[in-house]
Amino acid sequence: STRSTGGMGAMMNMPMAAGNLFIGTFDAMSALSNPLKATQFGLPFYYEPTRLTGYYKYEAGKDFTEGGIIVPGKKDIFDIYAIFYETDEVTKTLDGTNTFTHPNLISIARISNAKETKEWVRFSLPFVYLPGKSVDKAKLAAGKYNLAIVFASSLEGAKFNGAFGSTLQIDEVRLLYNENK
Repeated sequence: STRSTGGMGAMMNMPMAAGNLFIGTFDAMSALSNPLKATQFGLPFYYEPTRLTGYYKYEAGKDFTEGGIIVPGKKDIFDIYAIFYETDEVTKTLDGTNTFTHPNLISIARISNAKETKEWVRFSLPFVYLPGKSVDKAKLAAGKYNLAIVFASSLEGAKFNGAFGSTLQIDEVRLLYNENK
């Protein structure tokens, strides 16, 4: 659920935090000084991911806010995605500044038809390879690829925008992958 970060968060111009689950790490020491870099997405993965599946329910909070100001008529929505990318000496993980733009990205599975619902809705997201990208089997066996899976109750949560109380529930999440190395 998207929640208030309290007085300290408001003073730092970070009035809310989207509820989220993700594969990766969070560097609490840099969260106030550089929040987008604090979330480091991904851990080594030794297989080619093919699909992310599961079920969700979602209820948007009442008032969407940007920078603490209510935006009339704008509705919050959630995000579900997974990214598969190559690591190297410079790029150990991706973060909130480069999740979808880094040149090391190989494939992305992302929800495109997110909707508010009180009933469980199945999602099945294929990993779509970016143009010209492929997997090097030797690098895969050596652990040179990372995978991150992310669930967020507010799509714009990284910018501290969303609606207080927006709630995403997930269940029966499965990652399908090609076992051929």
